[in-house]
Amino acid sequence: MNSNVLAPALQIRNSNCDSDLEAVVALMRELNYPTTINVMRERIEASENNPKLCTMVAELDGKVIGMVALNQVKSFARNETATQVSALIVAKEHRGQGIGKRLIRSAEEWGKKQGCQTLFLVSGNRVERAPAHAFYEHIGFEKIGYQFVRKLN
Repeated sequence: MNSNVLAPALQIRNSNCDSDLEAVVALMRELNYPTTINVMRERIEASENNPKLCTMVAELDGKVIGMVALNQVKSFARNETATQVSALIVAKEHRGQGIGKRLIRSAEEWGKKQGCQTLFLVSGNRVERAPAHAFYEHIGFEKIGYQFVRKLN
C-alpha cells in the first residue's frame, strides 16, 4: 500500500451563500423539504448576518455533502439559552460515515461559544424518520416530549 495516498479530508465550516447555495438546496430537497433557490438564499444570508443563526456545511474534497442549521433560543420558562438544530442533513450516499456526528459536534461547539446550555432538535414522528431518531439517540440526544403544532391562518 502506498503511504503517500491521502484519505479525503472532511471539513466543517460556516456556509457561504455564493458557493454553497445550490448544494444546500439539493440537500434540503433530498429530504423532501420544499424550498427554492431564492428562499434558501434568504435563509443562508440571514444566518451570515445574524449572530444568533448559523449554517454550517460538511465538505468532502470540495463538495458539500452535509449541512446543519442552528438557531439560538432564549427559554421563557427556564433561565437558559439553547441552540436549536433546525436542519441536519447528510447526503444519502455519505450516511453512516460519522459526518452527522461531526456536524452535531460542531453545533455543540457553536452553541457553547454562544453561551447556550443545551442543544435540541424537533423531528416529525413519521415512520421514515425512525432511522434519524435512532441516530439522534445513538449520539446522546434524549427523547423528552412531544411537539404540538397549530396553524395560524
